[in-house]
Amino acid sequence: MLLSPTMPANTPASTFGAFIFADRRNRLLLAIAVATAAIKMLVFKHFFPYLDFTSDTGSYMQTALQNLDHNIWPIGYSKFLWLFHQVSHSETALAVLQLTLLEVSAWFFYFSIVYIFRPDSYFRYGFYAFLLINPLFPFLSNYFISDAVFLSLGLTWITLLLWMLHKPTTLILVLHGLVLGLAFTIRYNALFYPFVALIPILLSRYKVWQKIMALLLPMALIASFVLFIRQRSYEHAGVREFSVFSGWQMMNNSMYMLQYRKLDSTDVPPKFAVMHKLVYHYCDNLRRSEKKKHVWDGSVFMWDNEAPQKSMLRDYWVTNKDKDAYTAWAALAPLFRSYGEYTIQKYPWDFARYYLLENAKLYMLPEPEVLNAYNRPYMGSDLNNVSAFFRDGKKEKPESKYNDLQSTLMALFPSLIVICHLLFLEETIRYLIKKGIRKSSRKFNIALLLCWTFILINFAFSVLAAPIVLRYQVLLIVLLLGYTLLLTEVTDMPATSPEEAELEEERLMLGV
Repeated sequence: MLLSPTMPANTPASTFGAFIFADRRNRLLLAIAVATAAIKMLVFKHFFPYLDFTSDTGSYMQTALQNLDHNIWPIGYSKFLWLFHQVSHSETALAVLQLTLLEVSAWFFYFSIVYIFRPDSYFRYGFYAFLLINPLFPFLSNYFISDAVFLSLGLTWITLLLWMLHKPTTLILVLHGLVLGLAFTIRYNALFYPFVALIPILLSRYKVWQKIMALLLPMALIASFVLFIRQRSYEHAGVREFSVFSGWQMMNNSMYMLQYRKLDSTDVPPKFAVMHKLVYHYCDNLRRSEKKKHVWDGSVFMWDNEAPQKSMLRDYWVTNKDKDAYTAWAALAPLFRSYGEYTIQKYPWDFARYYLLENAKLYMLPEPEVLNAYNRPYMGSDLNNVSAFFRDGKKEKPESKYNDLQSTLMALFPSLIVICHLLFLEETIRYLIKKGIRKSSRKFNIALLLCWTFILINFAFSVLAAPIVLRYQVLLIVLLLGYTLLLTEVTDMPATSPEEAELEEERLMLGV
């Protein structure tokens, strides 16, 4: 038994491919999923015919067109765009490709769980219905940013971890390392993924040498990528920076508390003298004003033309007129990082109060941000490379008359995150009280521990280091909803001894 105690012991355990394509019910479910995805995209494109842009789009686009190895954002998505551009110049094709990647990874996740854990009702049909009607995937796929590709890699990564528990082969081990390494090139949030992967790897049935390889492979790929980017940054800008953006982000985060403090210049290190003077006057004005900045404004201090960081950027260009944007950002990033660390260490309680605590609240109710509306009409006018990347790229793209529909749909999801957290917590407690650990297999219990590990580390990473917006939390929604349905199913099962559960699991795997 994995989840369902009613499954007969002589049920044949086919291969994963046969499980999907030879089983009539699963074949029908897959056919409906494929047809629905196609219809969903056709309907979506009727309402929202053009790709949407954000403030990040221009940087990705320029880096892709020039096939650069440096950018203020991770270069993985730009490399993906460069490959796409060798084949197609169609906006619709890019949206379809990104949705296809999302749908394939989501259904791989779904059918893998059905195959591995054999749920019979809540998950099989409840989660299936969610994937069919979920409007987040088409909207994410319609943006010229990295979210859709990163989410598809995240879903694939989680699924491979489950396969490590179910069928610990060397091939799965290698695929996991490659997917994790690739995800890190797309977005640096994947930095904490190896720590989550520790749980299934160490508790899997791999041999010791395989476990060591499973741990080292993704770390080696990530380390190699970091060294590569640092070297390319040094060659181009003369600064060995891995993440230029993180230095700017560190200072931005510290500014949320500085706007509430009455600053002075005593004991300020000389290297921060110019910077601190700018911060003093800027924050003094904010402190006296009723219009404070809030954490849901994201990286607002980085983009405000009157803020210290943009002032320093303008001063840099006065004496370095021949430098490009990346070089300027890279040159200032170490100073901004050091100043952010200095102020956080000097005022730790203020940082906890005005940034960490507020960020923790925002984690539960993230802002829809760019998902709230169609941004193309005013974003596209600021981009110089649209016509080079897409056919008819410069052709006027009118604002959709269904903007209200988008904002209405997206407004539902922050509340859904709260509901999913509460339901998942409630079902976990009920699972423990009703001795669900004894009802389910060791494999399922490890998978549940994996989910909790991801949730807790994702929370810590998001609150401490990353901007919190709805599009960054879609993987969390998928996991919370899926595992809540699984927990409900296993908790409501009749009690079965651990020995019977393990025996039934082995019978299913062997096809006895």
